[in-house]
Amino acid sequence: MIALSTAYNISKHKDPVSLVDEIESLGFSAVELNVEVPERFISEIAKRLKIVSVHNYCPRIDFIPEGRTIYSPYNMTSIDENERTTAVKLTKKTIGVANSVGAKAIVIHSGEVDMEITGRALAKKYNETKGGSDYKNYLETFLSERKAKSKIFLENVLKSFDELISYAEKKNVKIGVENRFWANEIPSFDDYKIIFQKFYGTSLGLWYDVGHSIVAEKQMLVKNHLDFLENYSDRLIGVHLHDVIDVYDHKAPGTGEVNFSEIAKFLNENTILVNETHPSSTKEDLIKSQKILNGIFKTTEKICANLC
Repeated sequence: MIALSTAYNISKHKDPVSLVDEIESLGFSAVELNVEVPERFISEIAKRLKIVSVHNYCPRIDFIPEGRTIYSPYNMTSIDENERTTAVKLTKKTIGVANSVGAKAIVIHSGEVDMEITGRALAKKYNETKGGSDYKNYLETFLSERKAKSKIFLENVLKSFDELISYAEKKNVKIGVENRFWANEIPSFDDYKIIFQKFYGTSLGLWYDVGHSIVAEKQMLVKNHLDFLENYSDRLIGVHLHDVIDVYDHKAPGTGEVNFSEIAKFLNENTILVNETHPSSTKEDLIKSQKILNGIFKTTEKICANLC
């Protein structure tokens, strides 16, 4: 079963009934609740659709601090202890939502390393140079700064995870740590190794975002977008499926350059699959994308049933 993220159409609907009607009309019977879902929608959605995962923070946060977005309003990495504890508290609320609707996992954005050269600045430089020599020099400077400054932020996210894991396990909810789009965000490819070693044997694992990994490869942050899966698939909880055109992601699968068959071999029968197409894609493209993904991943399900 491949679920649809409510990110696709939540912005168009003022009531949960019309939201669900549209999702069902697109051929989906399961969803991931994204960060824009209001609290009053949740129980109504759960009456008609299977909720497989919940994206932190959910329900929707109405107050967003200045300079932040709804996708990362509070960081678990923050050196401001009030912000860090607020992030933990709100994540526990998301875990509670997941438990109440029978979702298997939450998806989290962990936070970031505060840097002079931001991930956005790095992406801008890549877009301007298309990865030329100027970009490579800029990347080297970026990586040196990140390495020099990351320690305290990584320590804070480890502290936050330590507080969350036992709570999540009591609620029978897994924590999927998503690989992120901006290069100053945590975790980097190497950060995952530190996190997974510390929390070996727990319900915390990898949430693999296909589009983010493709962009990371283009920006030379990893050698190959499959590196995350090659190294950490034993901790894989779920996957966000969407396509990429140039450096623009969240396109309907099948409209860009991603080879989804490469990803299928890393999945197991328990991997949560979410089509995270954004509203810039047409309904027709979304419906076609589901046919494409079902063709690829149903084959994988049959193989897993016999071998996994």
